[in-house]
Amino acid sequence: MNICSPLLEVNLKAIYHNAKLIVEKGREIGIYIDGVTKVSLGDPKIADILVKAGVRGLSDSRIESIKRMREEVDIEYTLIRLPCFSQVEEEVKYADVSLNSEIMTLRALEEASERLGKRHKVIIMVEMGDIREGIWKKDELIMVVKEVLRMKNLELYGFGTNFTCFGGVVPTVETYWEFIDLVEKIEKTFSINLPLISAGNSSSIPLLFEEKIPKKINHLRIGEGIMLGKDTAFRNPIPGARLDTFRFIGEILEIKEKPSIPWGIINEDAFGHKPSFVDKGIRRRALLNFGRQDIDPQGIIPEIPGIEVLGATSDYTVVDIGDYDFKVGDNLSFSLNYSALLQAFTSPFVKKMYKD
Repeated sequence: MNICSPLLEVNLKAIYHNAKLIVEKGREIGIYIDGVTKVSLGDPKIADILVKAGVRGLSDSRIESIKRMREEVDIEYTLIRLPCFSQVEEEVKYADVSLNSEIMTLRALEEASERLGKRHKVIIMVEMGDIREGIWKKDELIMVVKEVLRMKNLELYGFGTNFTCFGGVVPTVETYWEFIDLVEKIEKTFSINLPLISAGNSSSIPLLFEEKIPKKINHLRIGEGIMLGKDTAFRNPIPGARLDTFRFIGEILEIKEKPSIPWGIINEDAFGHKPSFVDKGIRRRALLNFGRQDIDPQGIIPEIPGIEVLGATSDYTVVDIGDYDFKVGDNLSFSLNYSALLQAFTSPFVKKMYKD
């Protein structure tokens, strides 16, 4: 294959298939799905595919990515990283909704919304065990809700929670009922009925497909489940999903037979780690034209059986090619996990090629 690589091949049909599969499953049981685009750096082509597949809205962690997508795709946008206090005007200007947990930031959003003449929707995040963002103490939650309801330019749009991303905590039916119990107590206290109860991400997919998510919950924010066809609770393939959404391709720059362990005085590598090696004798090794500036080397899997990724520096990845008859200039392709996909999309050195 005569291409300029490293290259990320994007299969738009496969992404559409996965998005539609999850959207339709959610629709069956009354759950709206937002497509999370942060792994794609707010790619408008992917945003358009998700909208065509029927997502309720698009969610991203960076206002710059939301701004980029909004220029081409018209839908409700949610900022899913807590707003930067120093950037509230941009966030109100380009995001319709934001996730929040700090009253100081909410006050700043209120002031920015008033200056811009806009009404901004907010989802208050509740801590349910993953110990990332969210209000843990009930008294603080009541105080925040009470003040937001008095604000003229903010609309209390719903409550949200998050799982698995930081603490690795997997959502369960029991945890969901704890969350619902808290939400219903707050709603009863203030005589409100909020439109959106947003209870997690792709780690909720097993419960979604088992139809075990309690009915009060009506919204999920799904990224990896769509992009890679797997849940994030157990990394299992989603029933009926496609796993061929992305492929990473690199070019061979050098092929040499070399010892499998280095010689000389060994200290730290370029990244401050002390490497370890297994002595397998003389091996045929290929040097590829991508490295840690482009991708997470621990997150790529060779598509050809028997090839082994040995490691990477900033600009090279070293693989053991065994007895395969490759030559300099040939390409090797890899599947990716979420970490590798995130870096590949973020790197300006990785070209993107789209398959319709």
